[in-house]
Amino acid sequence: MEKYNAKSSSGSFIGRHRWRSNLETHRSSFSPNHHKSPAAAADSHLSDDHQLLPFPPDVDHHQILAQIDAFILNHDHKTPPLDVMDTFSAIIKSKATKSAARNHQDTTFLYESVQRLCILKTLDTSPLIDNLLHRIMMFMEEQLRTLLLDSNIPPEPKLKAISSKHFSFKTERCPLPEPSKEEDYPGISQQNINKTNKIVNTMISAGYKNECSNVYSIARGNALYEQLRRLDFEKLNAEDVQKLNWDLVEADMSRWIRIMKHCSQFLIPAERKLGESVFGEDHLSVFRGLFINLIRSLITSLLDYAGTVAMMKRSAAERLFKFLDMYEALQGVREAMNVDNGNSNDLNLEISLVSERIGEGVVNTFVDLEKSIQQDAAKTPVPGGAVHPLTRYVLNYLRYACDYGDTLEKIFQQNAKQQPSSRSSEDTIALIEIEKSALAAQITSVMSLLDGNLAVKSTLYKDPSLRDIFLMNNGRYILQKVKGSNEIKKVMGDTWCRRRSSEVRHYHKSYQRETWGRLLQCITQEAAAAGNGKVNKKVLKERFRNFNTMFEEIHKTQSSWVVSEEQLQSELRASISAVVIPAYRSFVGRYKHHFETGKNMDKYIKYEPEDIEASIQTLFEGNPNHSMSRKHRF
Repeated sequence: MEKYNAKSSSGSFIGRHRWRSNLETHRSSFSPNHHKSPAAAADSHLSDDHQLLPFPPDVDHHQILAQIDAFILNHDHKTPPLDVMDTFSAIIKSKATKSAARNHQDTTFLYESVQRLCILKTLDTSPLIDNLLHRIMMFMEEQLRTLLLDSNIPPEPKLKAISSKHFSFKTERCPLPEPSKEEDYPGISQQNINKTNKIVNTMISAGYKNECSNVYSIARGNALYEQLRRLDFEKLNAEDVQKLNWDLVEADMSRWIRIMKHCSQFLIPAERKLGESVFGEDHLSVFRGLFINLIRSLITSLLDYAGTVAMMKRSAAERLFKFLDMYEALQGVREAMNVDNGNSNDLNLEISLVSERIGEGVVNTFVDLEKSIQQDAAKTPVPGGAVHPLTRYVLNYLRYACDYGDTLEKIFQQNAKQQPSSRSSEDTIALIEIEKSALAAQITSVMSLLDGNLAVKSTLYKDPSLRDIFLMNNGRYILQKVKGSNEIKKVMGDTWCRRRSSEVRHYHKSYQRETWGRLLQCITQEAAAAGNGKVNKKVLKERFRNFNTMFEEIHKTQSSWVVSEEQLQSELRASISAVVIPAYRSFVGRYKHHFETGKNMDKYIKYEPEDIEASIQTLFEGNPNHSMSRKHRF
């Protein structure tokens, strides 16, 4: 305890003759026959200005506290000397005013007085002690409120652009608030944080925990609401969701996601940091309860909105990404809370229930996707055997869905028992290395449905070679999309990729056999032989005419076919050349001497091997107007 230069309670520094009337007032207040209750009398004594004469300016505050200390240490009376209490009361009244709170005047005397008053309460049951303590606590409440509101107003949250995913349907992820500086919020200086910490410790120690908690909760709740208001929080209305069309609901969902992510990534951590500094380690348990209540009040209406959106009628598949963003935003809030507190269990349960509803919505969008694949029964084939729009749609959809791989895995694991399996036996074999992945099972199911749909669509092509080109194009597109994305490749695995590569090679070989195998039958060595090693010129001429006619038809037809993937196009051309050109060159080289040079030769051997090779290089460009090359002559 600080040493004071204390004087006797009968010392002249108080000027006792000037306080005579006030001492009489004290005595009458404590009298059981007085018309007021003791508490009311004491409060009246403290609140009426005319009852307390201004204390002399030369009064030494330390000496007053020393007088109180002396009583505490050597109390031989029920109450401290009334002249000391009268001066003590006057000083407290002077310092514990709203203007003092607003101006942040030095209040050391009040803090030190609280310590004495708390001890006096155990020694003295007079209402005066309680009312003095109450007056100081009211002052501290006001000062705490002022300090918590005396902050720099944070700037409008900036928006950080998120790279969009460009393809046939909307999948833009919501822009997130990006605070310019961490210290912009809550905007309370370290000096004021230190002051609030002192007030909080004092109030709680004095038994005013509830009053302190109420002031803190109201002030910080208003600050949080103001931040949400700046993000158009007030525009979210769960009751209107069912009345709005999707475009308007989607805009609201984006706003909701932005607000929730701002809460989890910025507001909640900042509030925790502030509260832990204000309440300190000694009263951290008090703050944790307040913190959970603040967060609950912050997000309850947001949870209501999300729950309403999740219960909307089953949405189109494109809306998957909004639901996934909402799901992740909810998990972010749960992680941001990070409080081991019994009160947090209820809030966690609320978040879990809403998350489950949104998760069901995610699963339903995949159900919708599978149904849309099954029901896509176009009767017109894609020109040139090109990649079908359905293939592009589904693969882009799955590829970008796998950007949310961990989230989807969690959702599908939670809903695995509710979803029937539509995988084929081959799909099951392909899933050996990823059998523990619920997401892989779901995507493989979608892939299987797509394969079945493409197989049906391939029958629309009457030409078996074009059918192979169609299946090869779509299979290669699927394979390249999977290989081109680390996320979906990780989900599908190497075994699936190898199996898909094998399927594409199968279509390639089938095409080559169906188209070019028949052509090569025209120029086999046996075809021109007449027996006994002789050549039948008539048969030879017929073979060359058949080769020329068939190749020209193939070129005319397949120049209009489409292989847009450059590598596949190059591989096809190279494989065709590798089979046709050596055979043709050998055939021409062996039998051209049976024809006379000139018109007779040009009539049957219309093309040099180089001409054939140049023409092969113009296949699969979707251009039926390509003409055959005849640049070379024998």
